[in-house]
Amino acid sequence: MVRLLLVLACTLNAADGFIGSAACAPCHKRQFDSQSKTGHAHALAKSADHAQRAQWPLATAEARRAPNFRFRFDALTARIDNGADVLAVSMEWAFGAGAQAVTFVSKADDKHHIEHYLTYYSKLRSFGPTPGQSKLKPANLAEAAGLLYRNADSQACFDCHSTGKELGVRCEACHGPGATHAASGGKASIINPAKMTAAALNDYCGKCHRPPASDPAKIDWHFAWNVRHQPVYLSQSKCFIKSEGKLSCLTCHGSHEPLVQKAAHYDAKCGSCHQTKSKSCGPTNCANCHMPQVSPEPPLRFANHFIGVYMGGAALRPVR
Repeated sequence: MVRLLLVLACTLNAADGFIGSAACAPCHKRQFDSQSKTGHAHALAKSADHAQRAQWPLATAEARRAPNFRFRFDALTARIDNGADVLAVSMEWAFGAGAQAVTFVSKADDKHHIEHYLTYYSKLRSFGPTPGQSKLKPANLAEAAGLLYRNADSQACFDCHSTGKELGVRCEACHGPGATHAASGGKASIINPAKMTAAALNDYCGKCHRPPASDPAKIDWHFAWNVRHQPVYLSQSKCFIKSEGKLSCLTCHGSHEPLVQKAAHYDAKCGSCHQTKSKSCGPTNCANCHMPQVSPEPPLRFANHFIGVYMGGAALRPVR
């Protein structure tokens, strides 16, 4: 019966080979169940189906944008007025699982999508300007509503937050289209990131998290927003370079598991190579000092993957 279900599933999307994560579940139940709980799996959703929808203060939230624009919500519709006219924009897509924030995107017309001006920030439990938009000066209601992107540009966002026609980053985002593998009963080979070299894996994850630059001099290491690009920063770390392939994304992060928040987990990873601590370390955990948190725009925070020694409160580039 399982084999029959897999073969049937393979016919659903034969054109591109994507069959959906549900087709992987019968043979890989443990991985499927665990990965389904990750932020990756919920990286994109219809706003109406988002797990955090009940937390969004849609009925009470009101925001303003200079010079004279006011935002209110009618269910999943953002209404922007300037005292004379009103523009209603549906909140169609929700980008982000909500560990930090959820940004809304809608189809504006046949050639464009709109990234809404207001993003929901989980720590604040309220809406605020979407990163990168607060300094823009809108001249009309359409510009006040958000930032327009051509479909060709917005497609890159959808590609990294979905898997084929499936919402979220699921099995085939990392393992490749699974139709042939499933139809063969698992005999046909499929991509296995765990078998990649550390450098290759850094590039592979970098497809969405930004790959390392061919020339590090082209990176502005003092621009806080760049810290989001973990592969870029990890590639410069002496820990990564001197490990000779032993340190990779998967060293600290389980590919099928929710992001671990406990410092002890990462201390143990550091301790597998660094078996002694400097006397200057004190009781604090390793990552607090050697992978400091960077806040390019409150309340967002990202761990700096340029592992090293930081001094004097600096958090963007280590002194060594």
